[in-house]
Amino acid sequence: MKIGILGGTGRMGQGLARGYAAVGHEVFLGSRSPQRAADIASELAGGISGGSLSEAAEFGELVVLAVPFGDAAEIVEAVQDSLAEKIVIDITNPFGAVPPGQVAGIENNSRAAASARWVAAYKTTFWKTLDGGRGHDGQPLDVFVCSLDAEAKAVVMELITATGFRAVDCGGFENARTLDLMVPLMIELDGRHQTDARSSWKFLG
Repeated sequence: MKIGILGGTGRMGQGLARGYAAVGHEVFLGSRSPQRAADIASELAGGISGGSLSEAAEFGELVVLAVPFGDAAEIVEAVQDSLAEKIVIDITNPFGAVPPGQVAGIENNSRAAASARWVAAYKTTFWKTLDGGRGHDGQPLDVFVCSLDAEAKAVVMELITATGFRAVDCGGFENARTLDLMVPLMIELDGRHQTDARSSWKFLG
Protein backbone atom coordinates (compact mmCIF):
# COMPACT_ATOMS: atom_id res chain seq x y z
CA MET A 1 0.00 0.00 0.00
CA LYS A 2 1.10 3.56 -0.66
CA ILE A 3 1.07 5.71 2.48
CA GLY A 4 1.49 9.48 2.52
CA ILE A 5 2.44 11.18 5.79
CA LEU A 6 1.56 14.84 6.17
CA GLY A 7 4.17 16.11 8.59
CA GLY A 8 6.42 13.17 7.92
CA THR A 9 9.60 14.93 9.01
CA GLY A 10 8.52 15.04 12.66
CA ARG A 11 9.47 12.36 15.19
CA MET A 12 6.10 10.60 14.99
CA GLY A 13 6.04 10.82 11.20
CA GLN A 14 9.52 9.36 10.84
CA GLY A 15 8.82 6.59 13.34
CA LEU A 16 5.61 5.56 11.60
CA ALA A 17 7.36 5.71 8.23
CA ARG A 18 10.06 3.30 9.39
CA GLY A 19 7.47 0.89 10.73
CA TYR A 20 5.33 0.97 7.61
CA ALA A 21 8.30 0.59 5.27
CA ALA A 22 9.62 -2.33 7.32
CA VAL A 23 6.49 -4.34 6.54
CA GLY A 24 6.57 -3.59 2.83
CA HIS A 25 4.58 -0.39 2.32
CA GLU A 26 5.71 2.51 0.12
CA VAL A 27 5.87 5.72 2.16
CA PHE A 28 6.04 9.37 1.13
CA LEU A 29 6.98 12.02 3.70
CA GLY A 30 5.24 15.34 3.08
CA SER A 31 6.52 18.62 4.51
CA ARG A 32 6.23 22.38 4.07
CA SER A 33 9.95 22.03 3.36
CA PRO A 34 10.04 19.49 0.51
CA GLN A 35 13.84 19.38 0.39
CA ARG A 36 14.02 18.55 4.11
CA ALA A 37 11.52 15.76 3.57
CA ALA A 38 13.56 14.39 0.70
CA ASP A 39 16.76 14.56 2.73
CA ILE A 40 15.23 12.77 5.73
CA ALA A 41 13.68 10.15 3.48
CA SER A 42 17.07 9.38 1.98
CA GLU A 43 18.43 8.72 5.49
CA LEU A 44 15.65 6.30 6.40
CA ALA A 45 14.97 2.75 5.23
CA GLY A 46 14.28 1.85 1.62
CA GLY A 47 10.80 2.40 0.28
CA ILE A 48 10.57 5.93 1.70
CA SER A 49 10.64 9.11 -0.38
CA GLY A 50 9.83 12.72 0.42
CA GLY A 51 8.57 16.02 -0.93
CA SER A 52 5.73 18.47 -0.45
CA LEU A 53 2.52 18.11 1.54
CA SER A 54 0.45 18.10 -1.63
CA GLU A 55 2.60 15.36 -3.15
CA ALA A 56 2.18 13.22 -0.03
CA ALA A 57 -1.60 13.68 -0.08
CA GLU A 58 -1.73 12.73 -3.76
CA PHE A 59 0.66 9.78 -3.36
CA GLY A 60 -1.05 8.02 -0.50
CA GLU A 61 -3.82 5.48 -0.86
CA LEU A 62 -3.92 6.01 2.91
CA VAL A 63 -2.77 9.31 4.45
CA VAL A 64 -1.50 10.01 7.97
CA LEU A 65 -2.09 13.45 9.47
CA ALA A 66 0.97 13.99 11.68
CA VAL A 67 1.23 17.79 11.83
CA PRO A 68 0.72 19.96 14.95
CA PHE A 69 -2.97 20.20 15.80
CA GLY A 70 -3.00 23.97 15.39
CA ASP A 71 -1.95 23.63 11.75
CA ALA A 72 -3.96 20.53 10.90
CA ALA A 73 -7.27 21.90 9.64
CA GLU A 74 -5.59 24.46 7.38
CA ILE A 75 -3.26 21.85 5.88
CA VAL A 76 -6.09 19.37 5.36
CA GLU A 77 -8.24 22.00 3.68
CA ALA A 78 -5.42 22.84 1.26
CA VAL A 79 -5.14 19.21 0.09
CA GLN A 80 -8.76 18.13 0.55
CA ASP A 81 -9.29 17.25 -3.11
CA SER A 82 -6.47 14.68 -2.92
CA LEU A 83 -7.97 13.15 0.24
CA ALA A 84 -11.43 12.43 -1.19
CA GLU A 85 -12.55 8.87 -0.34
CA LYS A 86 -9.13 8.05 1.14
CA ILE A 87 -8.54 6.80 4.68
CA VAL A 88 -6.95 9.53 6.81
CA ILE A 89 -5.36 8.54 10.12
CA ASP A 90 -5.47 11.53 12.47
CA ILE A 91 -2.74 11.26 15.12
CA THR A 92 -2.87 14.92 16.20
CA ASN A 93 -3.30 15.92 19.84
CA PRO A 94 -5.17 19.14 20.73
CA PHE A 95 -3.61 19.60 24.20
CA GLY A 96 -6.59 21.68 25.31
CA ALA A 97 -7.01 23.57 22.04
CA VAL A 98 -10.58 22.28 21.76
CA PRO A 99 -13.10 22.33 24.63
CA PRO A 100 -12.22 19.45 26.99
CA GLY A 101 -14.74 16.63 26.87
CA GLN A 102 -16.81 18.29 24.13
CA VAL A 103 -15.07 17.98 20.77
CA ALA A 104 -12.28 15.62 19.75
CA GLY A 105 -9.45 16.83 17.58
CA ILE A 106 -10.56 14.52 14.79
CA GLU A 107 -14.07 16.01 14.86
CA ASN A 108 -12.51 19.40 14.22
CA ASN A 109 -10.02 18.29 11.58
CA SER A 110 -12.45 16.09 9.63
CA ARG A 111 -14.60 19.10 8.78
CA ALA A 112 -11.80 20.32 6.50
CA ALA A 113 -12.12 17.23 4.27
CA ALA A 114 -15.55 15.75 4.86
CA SER A 115 -15.28 13.30 1.96
CA ALA A 116 -12.25 11.53 3.48
CA ARG A 117 -12.63 8.43 5.65
CA TRP A 118 -11.34 9.51 9.06
CA VAL A 119 -9.77 7.32 11.72
CA ALA A 120 -8.21 8.47 15.02
CA ALA A 121 -5.18 6.42 16.11
CA TYR A 122 -1.79 6.69 17.84
CA LYS A 123 -3.19 9.41 20.13
CA THR A 124 -1.56 7.91 23.22
CA THR A 125 1.53 6.55 21.48
CA PHE A 126 4.88 8.17 22.30
CA TRP A 127 7.35 8.44 19.44
CA LYS A 128 10.03 6.53 21.35
CA THR A 129 7.81 3.43 21.37
CA LEU A 130 7.34 3.29 17.60
CA ASP A 131 10.39 1.13 16.91
CA GLY A 132 9.35 -2.35 17.97
CA GLY A 133 5.93 -1.67 19.47
CA ARG A 134 6.55 -3.66 22.66
CA GLY A 135 6.83 -2.79 26.32
CA HIS A 136 9.47 -3.83 28.87
CA ASP A 137 7.52 -7.04 29.49
CA GLY A 138 7.68 -7.99 25.82
CA GLN A 139 3.95 -7.53 25.30
CA PRO A 140 2.65 -5.50 22.32
CA LEU A 141 1.77 -1.92 23.19
CA ASP A 142 -1.82 -0.83 22.60
CA VAL A 143 -2.93 1.67 19.95
CA PHE A 144 -6.49 2.88 20.50
CA VAL A 145 -8.54 3.39 17.34
CA CYS A 146 -11.77 5.39 16.83
CA SER A 147 -13.81 5.86 13.66
CA LEU A 148 -17.34 6.15 12.33
CA ASP A 149 -16.30 4.07 9.30
CA ALA A 150 -16.06 0.38 10.22
CA GLU A 151 -14.25 -0.63 7.03
CA ALA A 152 -11.66 2.14 7.33
CA LYS A 153 -11.15 1.29 11.00
CA ALA A 154 -10.50 -2.35 10.10
CA VAL A 155 -7.84 -1.36 7.54
CA VAL A 156 -6.07 0.85 10.06
CA MET A 157 -6.22 -1.78 12.79
CA GLU A 158 -4.68 -4.34 10.42
CA LEU A 159 -1.88 -1.87 9.59
CA ILE A 160 -1.23 -1.24 13.28
CA THR A 161 -1.11 -4.96 14.04
CA ALA A 162 1.27 -5.62 11.16
CA THR A 163 3.79 -3.19 12.68
CA GLY A 164 3.92 -4.99 16.03
CA PHE A 165 1.31 -3.15 18.11
CA ARG A 166 -2.08 -4.32 19.39
CA ALA A 167 -4.96 -2.36 17.91
CA VAL A 168 -7.89 -1.74 20.27
CA ASP A 169 -11.29 -0.80 18.82
CA CYS A 170 -12.56 2.17 20.83
CA GLY A 171 -15.76 2.92 18.93
CA GLY A 172 -16.61 6.27 17.38
CA PHE A 173 -15.44 9.85 17.59
CA GLU A 174 -17.15 10.42 20.94
CA ASN A 175 -14.51 8.17 22.52
CA ALA A 176 -11.72 9.99 20.70
CA ARG A 177 -12.59 12.88 23.02
CA THR A 178 -11.55 10.72 25.95
CA LEU A 179 -8.32 9.69 24.23
CA ASP A 180 -7.42 13.34 23.65
CA LEU A 181 -7.84 14.03 27.36
CA MET A 182 -5.70 11.03 28.32
CA VAL A 183 -2.62 12.50 26.65
CA PRO A 184 -1.86 15.38 29.08
CA LEU A 185 -2.26 12.96 31.99
CA MET A 186 0.03 10.49 30.25
CA ILE A 187 2.70 13.18 29.85
CA GLU A 188 2.39 14.20 33.50
CA LEU A 189 2.70 10.59 34.70
CA ASP A 190 5.63 10.00 32.37
CA GLY A 191 7.46 12.96 33.87
CA ARG A 192 6.57 12.02 37.44
CA HIS A 193 7.76 8.44 37.07
CA GLN A 194 10.65 9.32 34.73
CA THR A 195 9.85 6.71 32.10
CA ASP A 196 11.61 8.70 29.34
CA ALA A 197 8.56 8.98 27.06
CA ARG A 198 8.28 5.20 26.77
CA SER A 199 5.08 4.71 28.75
CA SER A 200 1.78 3.57 27.29
CA TRP A 201 -1.85 3.00 28.29
CA LYS A 202 -2.80 -0.70 28.34
CA PHE A 203 -6.28 -2.17 28.04
CA LEU A 204 -6.52 -5.29 30.20
CA GLY A 205 -9.50 -7.32 29.21
